[in-house]
Amino acid sequence: MNDYISWGQEYLDEAERIKRRLLVIRAERDYDIAGEQAQRVQMLYTMYLECLVTGHALQKRGRRAVS
Repeated sequence: MNDYISWGQEYLDEAERIKRRLLVIRAERDYDIAGEQAQRVQMLYTMYLECLVTGHALQKRGRRAVS
């Protein structure tokens, strides 16, 4: 079940890319915490969390299948 482990890693890699993008957006000088950018940041943060949880769940399933 190494497929689950590698699939999970893809989700974790995507989570890391999203996290780096969030850091860039939040560091922008004209970041508007109450406007359209805030909605974008919230959506990206939600995607980040979903990728993180899914990646860990897939890897856990893969490790259980190998054991």
